[in-house]
Amino acid sequence: MAQIKIFNQTKLTERPFFQDLIDHLDTHEDVTLRKLKVVFSDVKNLERQIEDFVQAGFIRRAEKRYTNAFQTFEDGDFDLTLPALEPKRLVYDAPFFVRNGSKLMTKLATSQVQQVLKNDTNGIKLHISSDFQRSDDSLANYFYHVDKRVKLTPLEEEVFELIGDSDPNYVLKYMTTFLLKFAKKDTVKNKKPDIFVRTLLKYGYIREVAPDLFATTFALADKKIATQKLDTAQDFIAQQIRQTKKVENFLTFE
Repeated sequence: MAQIKIFNQTKLTERPFFQDLIDHLDTHEDVTLRKLKVVFSDVKNLERQIEDFVQAGFIRRAEKRYTNAFQTFEDGDFDLTLPALEPKRLVYDAPFFVRNGSKLMTKLATSQVQQVLKNDTNGIKLHISSDFQRSDDSLANYFYHVDKRVKLTPLEEEVFELIGDSDPNYVLKYMTTFLLKFAKKDTVKNKKPDIFVRTLLKYGYIREVAPDLFATTFALADKKIATQKLDTAQDFIAQQIRQTKKVENFLTFE
């Protein structure tokens, strides 16, 4: 297992050598380029890749020695005993790094995030809760896993057989058009469910209450969950680990 967990990956941090390099620098001192060439003798374009990491600010080079240029957050950096906060959508996009195996990592991984799916055709928004690691089976996580080429769960494999890697905006256009019908009715008839309705069924977002008759499991609500953008990883993590309240899925209409 990697010693350092990377969140908000970029194309640069997703390179396999980046993970190997930062783990090595995490446990070794007085690391020179010559030493790195010995340890990573099978890595292609090693010098060029290291230079990319240096220029991006992830690796520090000083007096021909290399070290990680970022903070790896650990248990001692936060108060892990603080109570839960009211649910918010916290936004922080830059990469950050957490010690694997730490209590902090566990608390962060199991914290809750509120995902919002919307499209360009109508004002329907799907609000879906998930754990921070995106391990829950949700439509938002499906789109993310397909886009990032993350290994799909068994349910996601079934969904992929239906909608594949279709553009999320295209998929949501048809899904929300169907869900819009529940704004006026508790149940909706559909004799021949298409791939979009069948996908909603697989995720349990709708259920068949009688032959060809469906109800949605989404609550129709006018509530809003505030969005807050954080400027630093420290501030983001401090608030995210306190997002432990799961919000039931709901729909909003605008």
